[in-house]
Amino acid sequence: MNPRSIFQAVCAVAALQLLPSPLFAENWPSWRGPTGVGISTESSLPLHWDGKTGEGVLWKISLKGSTGHSRPIVWKDRVFVTTSVKQTKEQETAKEIPEHHLLCLQTADGKQIWSTPIPPGKMTEGYDIYAAPTPATDGKAVCCWFGSAVMAAVDFDGKLLWRKEYDGPFLSNTNLLNPGICSSPIVYEKSVILLFDLGAGKGYLQALDKKTGEVKWTSMRTKSSHNNSTPFVIETTGRKELIVSGPNAVEGIDPATGDPIWSSKCSDPQGSAAFGGNLICAGKEPMIAVDPSGAGDVTKTNVKWSIPKVPGEYSSPVICGDFVYRVRTEGIVGCRRLATGEEAYVGRLPGVSKLSSPVATPDGFIYFVSTGKSYVIKTGDTLEILASNDLGGGGNGSSPAISGGRIFVRDSDWLYCIGGK
Repeated sequence: MNPRSIFQAVCAVAALQLLPSPLFAENWPSWRGPTGVGISTESSLPLHWDGKTGEGVLWKISLKGSTGHSRPIVWKDRVFVTTSVKQTKEQETAKEIPEHHLLCLQTADGKQIWSTPIPPGKMTEGYDIYAAPTPATDGKAVCCWFGSAVMAAVDFDGKLLWRKEYDGPFLSNTNLLNPGICSSPIVYEKSVILLFDLGAGKGYLQALDKKTGEVKWTSMRTKSSHNNSTPFVIETTGRKELIVSGPNAVEGIDPATGDPIWSSKCSDPQGSAAFGGNLICAGKEPMIAVDPSGAGDVTKTNVKWSIPKVPGEYSSPVICGDFVYRVRTEGIVGCRRLATGEEAYVGRLPGVSKLSSPVATPDGFIYFVSTGKSYVIKTGDTLEILASNDLGGGGNGSSPAISGGRIFVRDSDWLYCIGGK
């Protein structure tokens, strides 16, 4: 079997291990897609686009007057994105909380179907972006989590189904290591799961009934601090696990109850974990690869390799085939061998965002997409750049949604749809 066939087989197995149902394969329902780890099931995505000439840009829609770091999600013919009204300096200084919105647009042309205002909560952010978490959907309702500590569910007609405010406890939002609420919700079976690693030793995980917003379970996280990662669910060794990468450990948790299954020491409060080859890859101090089949503290038993310190900021890694890819810092990408953690290469991708969380496709390509500089590279142990593109935007839109052969990416000013003619 040739290397590309091996890559396709490994990625297909990883996708099947994570997908809750075949229906999700044609959608991008939450942060980092149907699996939560940045693996797309779609091949033959566009390689080239250009914001200046319009090549490959099917449409772009203005979001000016609003702001947000959340990523778009896609369900069939609809794309959803959250925003908050852009504040003036005076409003920010006065700690005024802006209006929040969930937008629903047509994937075909970007035409707005509806925009639903979400009354904000009471928490003021340390900066003026209240729409950082990416929404999640099950195809019936969209669950939104905003920086003012308010959670809401909206149906596909734009009707607000329920809304829930939180009072904390939260770390001080003036702490520069804690830019506010960034972790995204996920939908699992009949629940919406939120990670609240925002309180000094008082964080928690919580599952809400997705129809009513009522609390189903709460699991305290006594060693938590600030954390921007988003959990995801895998199925391995006949059980389902909620994988949580936190400031002190990566953990496997029972998603039905919130009870801990296993944990291993590592530290990365910024990026989400990755999964592939039946290994969880997480952290940066150290960065580890851990077999998720254990129980209790598996630091000495299930960790396959550990690298004491690996550069990385807000990006999340992706595992495909025999390799782990992650942006190390602005303009620099790193590749490691999954089996050993050995560094395959460190390469330059000039202008690639430090926020960029890559997406892998079955045809052996890794996409680093933003509204500024974007790159497509070929999987392997040497850096092979297949395409370099530039939308000309701010570049902070750094994790795309992929659906129907198209790529959707946003920043505070624009939402773009990239695809073939």
